[in-house]
Amino acid sequence: MEKLSVQEIYKIDKQKLLRYYERIQNQLKNSGPTQIITKFLVNQSIGSNNDEVYETLLYFKSLLAEGKELLDLAFEWIRAHKIRLEYKKYLIRAQYPQNYISLAVDDCIFQFFLEYDNYIRSILRMDTKEHNFSALYEIFFSPYESEES
Repeated sequence: MEKLSVQEIYKIDKQKLLRYYERIQNQLKNSGPTQIITKFLVNQSIGSNNDEVYETLLYFKSLLAEGKELLDLAFEWIRAHKIRLEYKKYLIRAQYPQNYISLAVDDCIFQFFLEYDNYIRSILRMDTKEHNFSALYEIFFSPYESEES
């Protein structure tokens, strides 16, 4: 059986996203690349607000592997959001004995995480620390619904 890559399993329409990114880039001609990518991500419903997304991009900018750009990281943030939504739909449909949600979550994680981890590691530099990967996964896969008190 042929092994599929993360990009093949969790496809995003990069060409469509790139065209949209270019429209934002044309609208924000006097802004820097990080600000443009921030606007692009927030418009894709990624992140809770501009400041958090901007600060996240600034932090991970220095950790990108050679030949990778912030836009590559932005595409992966969008892919991660899609993965999260897909697994949320899967869990809604999944039937486990006695509605054992922990087993369902573990099953989902097992199905993709090792492959996805290898893939994400190829985007960041080799000397990136484990806590940076943990932080990135927390950012990628945390829900952005605001909690109202």
